[in-house]
Amino acid sequence: MTALSDQLRALLLARQPPLSHAGGETPRLVAALRRAVDALTPHERRYAAADFNLLPEHSWPTLTERQDSLARVLGCSAKTVRRHAGQALDTLALLIADGGYLAGPDPVVETAPALADTAGQFFGITGASRVDLVCSALQDRPRPRPNDPLYSRYAGFADLDALVYVRTHLAQGYPAATVRDFHPSEYYNADPDCLVILGAPDRNSAYAEFGPHLPYRFAPPPNPAVLFPGHGHEDIQLAPVWAPEGELLADLTVITRLTLDQGTTVILLGGCLTLGVLGAAKCLFNGERGRRNTAHLDDVTAGGDFIAVTATRKVGGITDTPDLTTTEPLLLLTRESSGGFTTRLDRTAAYSDR
Repeated sequence: MTALSDQLRALLLARQPPLSHAGGETPRLVAALRRAVDALTPHERRYAAADFNLLPEHSWPTLTERQDSLARVLGCSAKTVRRHAGQALDTLALLIADGGYLAGPDPVVETAPALADTAGQFFGITGASRVDLVCSALQDRPRPRPNDPLYSRYAGFADLDALVYVRTHLAQGYPAATVRDFHPSEYYNADPDCLVILGAPDRNSAYAEFGPHLPYRFAPPPNPAVLFPGHGHEDIQLAPVWAPEGELLADLTVITRLTLDQGTTVILLGGCLTLGVLGAAKCLFNGERGRRNTAHLDDVTAGGDFIAVTATRKVGGITDTPDLTTTEPLLLLTRESSGGFTTRLDRTAAYSDR
């Protein structure tokens, strides 16, 4: 805010007392700038908000990094983002010069976590929470040792892309939280506020420990599938979809949330294959869509334990995950604080008929 000219500061704080460079004006300037950005169209607002570091999912130290981050999400070049951002800032300058949008009182500026409150509630994460991530392991490769000549700590991790995705978005959304990641063989229970486990029981022993408490199991390769034995009148078995040429087209994503009496929220991000696990990560953490999905799941499950199964597609090298507010899960099970899971939604026939 110190880089703003006095003229621009005066326009942003129209009809306010005379300006000074006191620290107390900074929240009012931020509020006025946010109000100006909010007056843009949704299309322009996205680019301007990223430029001004107002989007938590694109919160990076430099403008170039923020624009590159937005470009990756939109699937376009950074040059395209810069062009649209320039147009959005031109419009923003006109709005600020006009000043009509400032007719109302300044909104109250509050300190809040970068991610929406609903997302924090979903994961059981507050500003200074402790979050542990346990990633699956490659079964045919021993865990690297620090004294190995070519030591790489993450060389033995199976769902590494999902781990990096989750860890990056947690760091952006909750910068004050303590986030640690573990190989299954090195994890120890330290009573974290949130425990995120990635993979499947056959490649993550931490996931397997929850098996007795869950109504489903994974069949490992060469015939991967997720099974719900004794579900309703018959067993449910869902398997990945392959093209005739052998290319993977879709995988099953299984998202489980368990709330322990001690207060730990356990999130299991599962999949028959690594595509499904990455799909689970993106379903919950992918910017605005992730916030919509977590808010929707919290709403339909009343904040309780649940198991949601959906399909993650691979389209042209892109991991395509559904927006759960418009595309319902294939299967949704919920339960009260005690007792077994009950079926809330079953659309598995639509997937099985593919």
